[in-house]
Amino acid sequence: MKKQVTQKKSFDKKPGFTLVEVAIAMGMMAVMISSFMVVFGPSIKGIDKSLSAKAADRLTSALEHELNVLRNGETYPTSFQKAFTWIPESNQSAPVLIYQYRGNPNSVRADGTLNPYYNNDNRYDPDPAEPGDTEKAIPGKHYVIQTSVRRLGDSFHNSKIQAELYPGNLVGKVYYAKMKQLVWNTSGKMVDTGDPEEILVPQHPYPNTTIATYPEAVIAFKVEIYALPNVLYNTLNPTNEGNPVITKNMAAYRFR
Repeated sequence: MKKQVTQKKSFDKKPGFTLVEVAIAMGMMAVMISSFMVVFGPSIKGIDKSLSAKAADRLTSALEHELNVLRNGETYPTSFQKAFTWIPESNQSAPVLIYQYRGNPNSVRADGTLNPYYNNDNRYDPDPAEPGDTEKAIPGKHYVIQTSVRRLGDSFHNSKIQAELYPGNLVGKVYYAKMKQLVWNTSGKMVDTGDPEEILVPQHPYPNTTIATYPEAVIAFKVEIYALPNVLYNTLNPTNEGNPVITKNMAAYRFR
């Protein structure tokens, strides 16, 4: 009688983690995440507050363009006279604001800028999906984004600023541009003028001058651009600006 031999099948057991090992791994991950947040958290916050190179170029280019053009309705005889006035007064009676707003491409002002898209008759609705609401405004179709350079405290600009900052029109932040003339010091270097509220002859000893006696074809100046915490027209206060987000040397030119 033959003996029947049976073989027991063996199964390979795959290695796994015990509950203790899983708990240790989770603890290590928690420590690593905490360390990451301590080291990189402030950097992420700083990047969020900083401007991109493209945004910085947009602000400074808009300012430079505005100082070198004369718009319909402005009372200056030349754009150079405009810059001669704007630069020192940006530090006192007429702060210069730069911002973006939604402009109506079908409504152009006499000065060449667009009327804002939203107004009292066309109120901004943050929730246009409610029953009875009109079609949601589409960028490029109903409005276009415009960069505006305005003087606060100037009768030519005040009503335009108020309209452009109407709820729904403003895109991003409002910036304040503080400009100071650059003059030559005795060492041949360009430095801030000691009197930011006047335009001076740029060669030492810097006597006061007028547009008629200013000897140069260029006004060199430094601009410091600040982000304002408040964006409502009635709460704008450019005197409490904090630290500048952009500092750049620029120029205004005498074309004729």
